Amino acid sequence: MDDSEDTNTESDFAEIIEEAKEESNVMWSAVKPVSSHSHVMCFLYNGTAETFRLSYSSWDSSKESHRYTLQPWDYVSFVLRGEIPYFARGRQTTKTQHNFSYRSANHAFEFSTTLKVAKKYDPFSFSPPTIPIQQHQVLSNGKVPLRCSSKMTHSLTNKPYHYAILISLGKAP
Repeated sequence: MDDSEDTNTESDFAEIIEEAKEESNVMWSAVKPVSSHSHVMCFLYNGTAETFRLSYSSWDSSKESHRYTLQPWDYVSFVLRGEIPYFARGRQTTKTQHNFSYRSANHAFEFSTTLKVAKKYDPFSFSPPTIPIQQHQVLSNGKVPLRCSSKMTHSLTNKPYHYAILISLGKAP
């Protein structure tokens, strides 16, 4: 995030996004080798003139709520940690999930992501391969509709199944 000024402008946005992309690659390199938990890297790009504040999260964000504030024409990033999905006797799939919501004066959105792992059906195998299924969705739900989208930018197909999500609000980067 650009801390050199109090507020960025729309003309700064392209440069801010380039900075965010560099940070994303650095963070991915740091997260990728961790094997104790499954991680979801979240990058939120704010292409609007409004400040968004975290209004709900599925994790305890109370100690650092200011850290999640999304300033106009800026970005915020964070990493969510979860248990690695595993298979229990008699189950075909297990999952871990994260949810959060943001609000501004006129707009709001909610985001959810789920990591499921399933065993590929193979009638001739006693140990079929595990397949990760990463799902994500962002929805505008404020007084005024907000253009928003999400896409996966990085992912591991093997345990611990880390992945990274980019959430874009307003003007596309």
